[in-house]
Amino acid sequence: MKKLKKTIMLVLGIITAGTLTLNAQNFQGIATYQSARKMGGLSIKGDGMSPEMEKQIQESLKKQMQKEYELKFNLTESTWAEVESLEGAPAAAAGGVVMRISSNSGTKYKNTADNLFLNETEVFSKPFLVESELKNREWQLTNETKKIGNYTAQKAIFSEIVERTVISFNNDDKESTVTSDTINIEAWFTPEIPVSQGPDDFWGLPGLIMEITDGKITYLCTKVILNPEEGVKIKKPSKGKKVTPEELKVIRDEKTKEMMEKYSQGSNGDGKSFTIKIGGN
Repeated sequence: MKKLKKTIMLVLGIITAGTLTLNAQNFQGIATYQSARKMGGLSIKGDGMSPEMEKQIQESLKKQMQKEYELKFNLTESTWAEVESLEGAPAAAAGGVVMRISSNSGTKYKNTADNLFLNETEVFSKPFLVESELKNREWQLTNETKKIGNYTAQKAIFSEIVERTVISFNNDDKESTVTSDTINIEAWFTPEIPVSQGPDDFWGLPGLIMEITDGKITYLCTKVILNPEEGVKIKKPSKGKKVTPEELKVIRDEKTKEMMEKYSQGSNGDGKSFTIKIGGN
């Protein structure tokens, strides 16, 4: 009888272990994030533009930058895509120039097992599919923790150098300047959701990234659904011409140059200047 009891307990233990392994293999979920952006990285100056007009334009652009995203994930894959935007907000305008932040609603795909990153993007309305390796970041884990919803999150930090582009127009004169800025990234991840995934192209921490900021844009997780009954389908993006990041940069630089030349040729020679600064501090 004792032998039979031990055998039953052993079988139950094997079944339980097998079930846990199966559940771990099928672990998946959907996380919803909201974004918010500070306007310190974008300034708009123009002849005859009052401080009130500048503030109004910045507020309008800020509303256009508030978006909602969805991260679908399993243990090795994820897709990141915009699910709701405020594009309906009025476009900002100054001196007859209308400014609207275009929505890049393409999907971003990460595969940590294959070290693969796919990014659907557009350059002047032409679609491209950028394929590269995942960006490795040497995260520094801290002992700081906080609650995000029902989850305990731990803080991690990382610093990196990014480029900032300043485009200036003044009648027939045009100038594009590229400088470098160091940004400090702060991430909060939870080991309670054991996937090395996160918003945008961020990943590499021992748990789902619940909140991340670079000082200007912040992504905050507002809802998590784990192992939904209907399952989670993760599909690789495929829209657009496949290019490398280096090829895309060449294409973007050429199109930007064309745009600047076209703007310069269309100038009415009224002596007004216009400057847009994107990124950096």
